[in-house]
Amino acid sequence: MKQVIFSIVALTVFSLNLRSQVVSADIISIEPSSEKVILADTVVTSADRDTAIVRIGKKDVTVIDHDGGTDIFWGKGKHRKDNPDRFNGHWEGLEFGFNGFDKPDYSMYPGNKDFMSLNQGKSMELDLNFYELNISLAKSYVGLVSGMGLSFNNYRFENPYTMEKGQNMTLPVQLNPDNLSKTKLAVTYLNVPLLLEFQIPVNQNEGRLFVNTGLVGGVKIGSHTKVKYGDTKDKDRSGFNLNSFKYSATARIGYKDISLFANYSLTPLFQSGKGPELTPFTIGISFLD
Repeated sequence: MKQVIFSIVALTVFSLNLRSQVVSADIISIEPSSEKVILADTVVTSADRDTAIVRIGKKDVTVIDHDGGTDIFWGKGKHRKDNPDRFNGHWEGLEFGFNGFDKPDYSMYPGNKDFMSLNQGKSMELDLNFYELNISLAKSYVGLVSGMGLSFNNYRFENPYTMEKGQNMTLPVQLNPDNLSKTKLAVTYLNVPLLLEFQIPVNQNEGRLFVNTGLVGGVKIGSHTKVKYGDTKDKDRSGFNLNSFKYSATARIGYKDISLFANYSLTPLFQSGKGPELTPFTIGISFLD
């Protein structure tokens, strides 16, 4: 799973910038040297320092060859400045959060209450928001934000249980606790948000405080349980009667490219009558592009 996440992160970082690969007429502002003037998404070399710069959208990849080896630097191009008159919302980027269940109801399982009780510190969510669409409503201060993203949710169980899909409902399965190192449910969604965002310039417009709120719709694209005994892993991808669609209320507050966020699901995790009544929520931090 870790290798899959690392691969997805690498692909997503590339896709975050691929949509911006349109050749621009902006010219890099450089000090007098042997550096060449370059356009967006191009390569420049320097005879003095054996330096190559590849510009991909808003990012620069700088490769410097020297006697000690090769250094590679990745970051936002310093020559690019955000247009203060253009609304730029906050969705695209990486998010990390902790998952929980509000108002859990296991009344349909009289002999197995709380079998999905969570280990809160290990129930994590990773969001890769790879596309952003902004619509200005009041110059650069108010606008609508939409886009797309992937959400990877891990619900780590505190008690020695897993689940199986029964004929009419999802059933708990009790596990042998000896040498049990992990039992969890993992769910992946493709998300589309619709957010209303307000921005307040501070520090002579060097940065902006922002607040956005709205809805995030998601479609389930994968799920599985995982049970691990020592080095032995067992996965079940039966579906478990999870809802195929979800709708969540969301809110973010932040400064520049960092924010805190909270998501509260408006739909239960399971289909009605086919699993415990659980309302997922997530609280976390965003690192925005």
